[in-house]
Amino acid sequence: MKKSVNLYFDKECPFCNYYANYNLVKTNHNLNLYNAREYPQKIKLLREKGFDINNGIIIEVDEKIFQGSNAVKQLNKLSTNEVKVLNTKFFSFLLYPIIKFIRKVVLFILNKNPHIK
Repeated sequence: MKKSVNLYFDKECPFCNYYANYNLVKTNHNLNLYNAREYPQKIKLLREKGFDINNGIIIEVDEKIFQGSNAVKQLNKLSTNEVKVLNTKFFSFLLYPIIKFIRKVVLFILNKNPHIK
């Protein structure tokens, strides 16, 4: 049965945008992509539930919410081609924080605000 997956990401970030559009979840599930900058009300509701988009991508699956590396792991599990490294502690504790830092640097270079309100 196809699951409905809502993915909130920063479309201005080249890495986030590529990942959201490349994601292989859409092959087996209904993947809905939302640019967090265009949905401030939804982002506010997520923030009220304790999920800040500035701390990483957010997904909703079966009324459950995941963020950051946990969101990536969840998407990976739903994907047609699971990438083993995304399910490791190495990814969660080292690679994902590095990716988040690089995102901020790239957005700074592109003269974009890395903070989403």
